[in-house]
Amino acid sequence: MKIFTKRVSNTSLIFLLIFCQTLISCGKNEPDVIVQGQAKIKLINSVEPEIKQEVFLDNEKLTTAPLAFAETSSYIKIPSGNRNLSYVGSNNITTNSNLNFTPSITYSAFLVSDRSGNKQIINFEDNLSNADLSTAKVRFINLTPSFLTGINVSIQAGSPFINALLFKEDSNYFNIDGGAALRCNVVGSGSVKTIAASELLPGKIYTIWFSGLTAATLEPHIILDN
Repeated sequence: MKIFTKRVSNTSLIFLLIFCQTLISCGKNEPDVIVQGQAKIKLINSVEPEIKQEVFLDNEKLTTAPLAFAETSSYIKIPSGNRNLSYVGSNNITTNSNLNFTPSITYSAFLVSDRSGNKQIINFEDNLSNADLSTAKVRFINLTPSFLTGINVSIQAGSPFINALLFKEDSNYFNIDGGAALRCNVVGSGSVKTIAASELLPGKIYTIWFSGLTAATLEPHIILDN
């Protein structure tokens, strides 16, 4: 019986090596894939007194109508990445900020003002994961610069579960049992603002932000996020 052995020439081996190196080289030279997507943003004018604001993203208008004080837009889809967000008042004063938006994340962007009237944009990431159907999911944001001692929030007559929330601070999310009313007050003040239990529905997600020039005019603004 004859056994045939097939030999590969040196020339063939050289061509094969060159071909493999070419494939590897092409793979290394491919540019990185850029992942692009959309984020969502909600726009809120929290500046007193009432000066209406148009809002732009990279010089393209987002608002369909100017936002008055305490007005909130619905969620708006925007391109993700580094973007320039600007609020332009009816007095032609512009406030802008460069912000980074992650794909598939939702945000709330507030126009705020300090005690000297200097404005800025503060952007908060929203957590819209489902709330327990038996509770309301709530977070709190202090957007009034008037109270150096901060704001307390408690459930009815209980002890505060939020203590001395300062200007521009946001709280964690809390699950509030159905039927529970909330009490809000400036730290050190006996003036109390109540949020009725009927305003916080089980299974819903809320952002509550505060305005007010005095302890007596402290005002919680309730935004439904889902």
